[in-house]
Amino acid sequence: MTSRLLNFNQILPVAPLQYTPESQAALTRAIYNLQQNLQNPGEMRGTKVTLTDLPTSDQGLEVGALYRLGNQVFIALGDVVSPPGLFATGSVGSVTIAIT
Repeated sequence: MTSRLLNFNQILPVAPLQYTPESQAALTRAIYNLQQNLQNPGEMRGTKVTLTDLPTSDQGLEVGALYRLGNQVFIALGDVVSPPGLFATGSVGSVTIAIT
Protein backbone atom coordinates (compact mmCIF):
# COMPACT_ATOMS: atom_id res chain seq x y z
CA MET A 1 0.00 0.00 0.00
CA THR A 2 2.97 2.28 -0.06
CA SER A 3 3.01 5.06 -2.62
CA ARG A 4 6.77 4.71 -3.07
CA LEU A 5 7.65 2.80 -6.23
CA LEU A 6 11.15 1.34 -6.47
CA ASN A 7 12.82 0.90 -9.86
CA PHE A 8 15.70 -1.53 -9.34
CA ASN A 9 17.24 -0.59 -12.70
CA GLN A 10 17.78 2.93 -11.36
CA ILE A 11 18.92 1.83 -7.89
CA LEU A 12 21.56 -0.79 -8.63
CA PRO A 13 24.61 0.09 -10.73
CA VAL A 14 25.24 -1.60 -14.07
CA ALA A 15 27.58 -4.57 -13.73
CA PRO A 16 31.04 -3.85 -15.16
CA LEU A 17 32.82 -6.31 -17.46
CA GLN A 18 35.44 -6.85 -14.76
CA TYR A 19 34.87 -6.16 -11.10
CA THR A 20 37.12 -3.71 -9.27
CA PRO A 21 37.15 -2.59 -5.64
CA GLU A 22 35.42 0.63 -6.75
CA SER A 23 32.60 -1.20 -8.53
CA GLN A 24 32.13 -3.50 -5.51
CA ALA A 25 31.99 -0.46 -3.22
CA ALA A 26 29.37 1.16 -5.51
CA LEU A 27 27.24 -2.01 -5.40
CA THR A 28 27.57 -2.19 -1.60
CA ARG A 29 26.50 1.47 -1.26
CA ALA A 30 23.52 0.91 -3.59
CA ILE A 31 22.35 -2.12 -1.59
CA TYR A 32 22.79 -0.23 1.70
CA ASN A 33 20.76 2.72 0.33
CA LEU A 34 18.05 0.33 -0.88
CA GLN A 35 17.87 -1.26 2.57
CA GLN A 36 17.57 2.16 4.22
CA ASN A 37 14.79 3.20 1.82
CA LEU A 38 12.83 0.00 2.41
CA GLN A 39 13.05 0.38 6.19
CA ASN A 40 12.19 4.08 6.32
CA PRO A 41 8.54 4.96 6.70
CA GLY A 42 6.87 6.58 3.77
CA GLU A 43 3.45 7.77 2.77
CA MET A 44 0.67 5.25 2.72
CA ARG A 45 -2.73 5.26 1.09
CA GLY A 46 -5.42 2.63 1.18
CA THR A 47 -9.14 2.02 1.29
CA LYS A 48 -9.39 -0.48 4.17
CA VAL A 49 -7.31 -1.21 7.25
CA THR A 50 -8.01 -3.88 9.84
CA LEU A 51 -6.25 -3.49 13.18
CA THR A 52 -6.51 -6.44 15.54
CA ASP A 53 -5.42 -6.72 19.16
CA LEU A 54 -4.64 -3.03 19.74
CA PRO A 55 -3.18 -2.26 23.18
CA THR A 56 -5.63 -0.72 25.66
CA SER A 57 -3.25 1.94 26.99
CA ASP A 58 -0.27 3.93 25.78
CA GLN A 59 1.98 2.58 28.51
CA GLY A 60 5.26 1.39 26.98
CA LEU A 61 4.31 2.36 23.43
CA GLU A 62 6.52 4.39 21.13
CA VAL A 63 5.38 7.80 19.92
CA GLY A 64 2.94 7.39 17.03
CA ALA A 65 1.69 3.92 18.03
CA LEU A 66 -2.05 3.31 18.12
CA TYR A 67 -4.02 2.15 21.16
CA ARG A 68 -7.68 1.98 22.07
CA LEU A 69 -9.85 3.02 24.99
CA GLY A 70 -13.26 1.43 24.60
CA ASN A 71 -14.29 1.95 20.99
CA GLN A 72 -12.02 4.94 20.39
CA VAL A 73 -8.57 4.72 18.80
CA PHE A 74 -5.82 7.07 19.99
CA ILE A 75 -2.26 7.88 18.97
CA ALA A 76 0.48 7.75 21.62
CA LEU A 77 2.09 11.18 21.92
CA GLY A 78 5.35 12.08 23.58
CA ASP A 79 4.02 15.05 25.52
CA VAL A 80 0.59 13.71 26.58
CA VAL A 81 0.15 11.00 29.20
CA SER A 82 -3.01 8.90 29.35
CA PRO A 83 -2.71 6.88 32.56
CA PRO A 84 -5.21 4.07 33.02
CA GLY A 85 -7.87 4.66 35.67
CA LEU A 86 -7.90 8.41 35.11
CA PHE A 87 -11.70 8.56 35.19
CA ALA A 88 -13.34 9.04 38.61
CA THR A 89 -16.51 10.31 40.27
CA GLY A 90 -17.17 11.59 43.76
CA SER A 91 -19.49 13.62 45.95
CA VAL A 92 -19.24 15.96 48.89
CA GLY A 93 -22.15 16.93 51.14
CA SER A 94 -25.79 17.21 50.10
CA VAL A 95 -28.02 19.74 48.43
CA THR A 96 -31.69 20.49 49.23
CA ILE A 97 -33.83 22.12 46.59
CA ALA A 98 -37.16 23.68 47.59
CA ILE A 99 -39.62 24.93 44.99
CA THR A 100 -42.51 27.05 46.25
